[in-house]
Amino acid sequence: MLKFAAYINLLSNMRILKLVPAAVALLLAMPAFAQAGSDAMPFARIDRNPATAGTAFAGTASASDIAWSSFSNSAVIPFYDKTFDVAASVQLWAPDGAKSTNIGAGAGYKVNDRIGFSLGFVSQGFESYDIINDVGVKTGSFTPKAIVVNGGFGVRFSDAVSAGANLRYLSQSVTSATTLDAFAADVLVYYKPVPEAGLTAGIVSVGSSVKSVDGKTYDLPASAKLAGDYTFKSQENAIKLVVDLDYFFAGNFAAAGGLQYSYNDIFFLRGGYHYGKKDAVLPSFATVGAGFKFAGVKVDVAWLTANKDLGNSLTIGLGYTF
Repeated sequence: MLKFAAYINLLSNMRILKLVPAAVALLLAMPAFAQAGSDAMPFARIDRNPATAGTAFAGTASASDIAWSSFSNSAVIPFYDKTFDVAASVQLWAPDGAKSTNIGAGAGYKVNDRIGFSLGFVSQGFESYDIINDVGVKTGSFTPKAIVVNGGFGVRFSDAVSAGANLRYLSQSVTSATTLDAFAADVLVYYKPVPEAGLTAGIVSVGSSVKSVDGKTYDLPASAKLAGDYTFKSQENAIKLVVDLDYFFAGNFAAAGGLQYSYNDIFFLRGGYHYGKKDAVLPSFATVGAGFKFAGVKVDVAWLTANKDLGNSLTIGLGYTF
């Protein structure tokens, strides 16, 4: 089973632990955050933005919105064509498998043409499991949770070049007695030579190691990233092409590409495909999405398919920009 799928399936299937003593359940849960490899806390690489979720998680080089910049690329903020962007999303992740419900929010603020800031938060809740004592009696239940809190900033150095950084705190409750914590950072350089194109490169999710209760140490799913976007415009119609490439330091590779069609910057249709090499933190899948924007209000939805473990994942978002 793919690494990411194994991770979320183990968390969900903890309900079967009602058949064993609590002491054994604790031992089984210890490595839950890093199944089948060296990547800890893979939820850090889930895209919470419903717009880029519709293009298969590609869009790191796009400056069309900044509400979710603290999760992706704060270097784009100084190139944003407005001032403030705020958004929230609900994500039903892997509803046909090891389901979880993710509630996220983000905001971006461009102070001026040279500098901007971003904030973001996600709470991810998995299915509950029963706690059984050593004589087989149910003593309660526990719901594993994960939290991501991040902030970022972007600085523009010239008409076409900027850089940005995101700082991130990650927390995961594996059992009622065990909570794991980590800190991570993204550092990216952004190049936008013309309004229609953008290119970004840097490192993502580089941070502290995570030590499990059994003494083993695991690294976060860090990668070197290269991404680009280009928009073709013709009167009211526009087509945006986005591509993201990731080389994970654990030795894996992932690539995502997508298209967005928009009419008069009001109606949006999206689609994309994400390829994950075997044992990559995210497997291969396809996505489709749609959006509507009017008077600063944005509504977006994305649906993930073509993957037996993550299929039918749904992301719905609401935002406002001015």
